[in-house]
Amino acid sequence: MRVTTRFLVFAVATLFAGSQMAAQSRDSAVVHRELMAIENDIARANRECDYKYFARVEADEFIYTDASGNLTTRAQDLAGEKDCRKNASTQTFDEVVVQPHGNWAVLSARSTTTFAGRDGNPVTRRNRFTDVFVWRDARWQLVSGHSSRLP
Repeated sequence: MRVTTRFLVFAVATLFAGSQMAAQSRDSAVVHRELMAIENDIARANRECDYKYFARVEADEFIYTDASGNLTTRAQDLAGEKDCRKNASTQTFDEVVVQPHGNWAVLSARSTTTFAGRDGNPVTRRNRFTDVFVWRDARWQLVSGHSSRLP
C-alpha cells in the first residue's frame, strides 16, 4: 500500500509541477508580447517625438545609460522633447531575450535602425540594449535602460 501511496503522491506532484511550469511559460509568453509591444511603441515614439508616451511608460525613477556612459533621468529625457525632430526611420529587433521575475522583468535585444543620412543616403545603426521593467499600477513601467552601439 505504501508503494501505491508514494506513487500517487509522486504522480500528483509531477502533474502539479508540470501545470506550474506550463503556467509560468504561458506567463512568460504574455510578458514577452507585452514588453515587445512597449519596445515597438518606444521606437514609434522616438520617430514621432511622442513624449506623452515616454511620460507614461517611464517610471519616476527611470535612468538611462547611453553608449558613451552618460546618465539621463526621466526629467532630462522628457526635457529633450524641445530638441526632437520627427523622422522616417525604421527599427527592428532581434535576438530578444525576456526574463520575467515576478513583478519585474529584463528585456535584452539587438536593434537595427535605418534612417536617411544628411546626404540622403540610408544609414544603418545597430545597438544592443537592456531595459528593466517593473509591474506597477497595473502596467509595465520602464525603470532602467542601457544601450551600446555595435560596430
